[in-house]
Amino acid sequence: MRKYNAFYIPYILFVLTFAVLILCNSKADLHLWLTSFYSPSGDVFFHYYTYVGDWMPYAVAGGLLFYNYRMALFVLVSQLATGLVSIIIKQTWNEPRPILYFKQHFPTISLHQIVSEHMHSVHSFPSGHTITAFAFFLALSFYTKRPGLHFLYFVLAMLVGYSRIYLSQHFAIDVLAGSVIGVSGTLLCWYYFNKYPLKWAEGSLRDVFLRKKIG
Repeated sequence: MRKYNAFYIPYILFVLTFAVLILCNSKADLHLWLTSFYSPSGDVFFHYYTYVGDWMPYAVAGGLLFYNYRMALFVLVSQLATGLVSIIIKQTWNEPRPILYFKQHFPTISLHQIVSEHMHSVHSFPSGHTITAFAFFLALSFYTKRPGLHFLYFVLAMLVGYSRIYLSQHFAIDVLAGSVIGVSGTLLCWYYFNKYPLKWAEGSLRDVFLRKKIG
């Protein structure tokens, strides 16, 4: 796994930094500080970029069917597996999201909000978008050889996580937990994909179309 250190090392630093911040600050204070760096350009960017942790992995998996079944299947399976974990935990804990939490405990504090952003109130822990993003970009790293791209994938995943805090849809602990679930779940899926190779999954839809064209 050393060849993926450009993803793992910054990720470990990210986990340690967030863990220290969470342990050394109250939930409310940390959220207010992390959301204090807002700007008009940030509002626009994070409002749209957060959707990378929503539908994009499934769209990419669909496109990968034309390149390699195995790669597409791995992206899809890692998404479904980590997504299932997210649903179970959300339904078990059902923590209030920032908008509801501050309304209940600090009614005089107004969170920064984007007018066009739909604010959710419940099922805060963990962050599903963060799970999706880290699972997706780690999956891409396994099929990429360049360390520079591995680091870029980490940054892209981290930005999705921060977008959830910036938009006041989640707390820092939700994002941290989401990243751990996304990474650990994808690693587990990768282990099983390598342990049980699927020979039929080495083809692609492109091969099917080429055979039909030749035939």
